Amino acid sequence: MNNIEKYTTGTAYGASATTFLCGALSLSEWALVTGIICSVLTVGLNWYYRHKEYCFKTKHEKIITIKRT
Repeated sequence: MNNIEKYTTGTAYGASATTFLCGALSLSEWALVTGIICSVLTVGLNWYYRHKEYCFKTKHEKIITIKRT
């Protein structure tokens, strides 16, 4: 098999898998899955930035404490 056949075969299999996955769920089921994914991403982003804020505040408080002594 030459390189072009490898790419076209891979593209055909990818398109086939995408079509299969899109047809496997109804529109309302896709909406449910999308909502769950968005909720999980929101929780993850909130945790990340809260953790970052906490680290910044504790680091800043340590610096102020050191400067006062």
